[in-house]
Amino acid sequence: MYGWRAKIGLITPMSENAEHAFHIYAPEGVSFASMKIQFPGPTPEGLAILTDQLEEAAKMYAKKRHDVVLFGCTSGSCIKGYGFDKECIQRIERASGWPGLTTSTAVLEAFQALGLSKTVVMTPYPDETNEAEKKFLEDNGLEVTSITGVGFNKVGEFSHPSKYFLYRKAKQLKTEGAEVFFLSCMGLATMELVEILEEDLGMPVITSHQANLWACLRHSRVNDKLPGLGKLFTI
Repeated sequence: MYGWRAKIGLITPMSENAEHAFHIYAPEGVSFASMKIQFPGPTPEGLAILTDQLEEAAKMYAKKRHDVVLFGCTSGSCIKGYGFDKECIQRIERASGWPGLTTSTAVLEAFQALGLSKTVVMTPYPDETNEAEKKFLEDNGLEVTSITGVGFNKVGEFSHPSKYFLYRKAKQLKTEGAEVFFLSCMGLATMELVEILEEDLGMPVITSHQANLWACLRHSRVNDKLPGLGKLFTI
């Protein structure tokens, strides 16, 4: 029987990256269902449209037990500022009847678990979205030493960089003063990069996919320490 340890519901933009990563890396007995919502793009206006679909998607999980229902979008769950991730959780829980979680909440919990607060951030977002995410992180007690957007060219065009591209861009960043490297966005394939970047940057790495999987498992009381996914999964 699938999901005998935990059943997790995903609400994500139109991409297969989350499901692919979770099914590969999740421990035995953990299953994932998925609902897709339309993604107009990572601008503040597009992300507002994305979150307007949250309740309707969460309702689809109401009839069967789920340990957690995750809104898997980093910028979408923080775009409206401090406390917006908690508002999204409340909306999920009212609509589905099950515990809710967001990527932004998972990322904050990852920083807390590591006991570190100074971070360099890399994203594929435009400047407006980066500023909103930076403010959200700082309003939640983190210090953002720098935030850099890569892979976004113009409104309506959202690129999905290769692992090579992301790795090279990460190596170019100035990390002085930072304790953690945070690679933001559920639209990027990042799980294979976590351990490599930790080794080469010399600091813990948090990515949106990795933090989501870790937080979903911990909220479901699945405490496996998974190899190859960085310091976070040793806690």
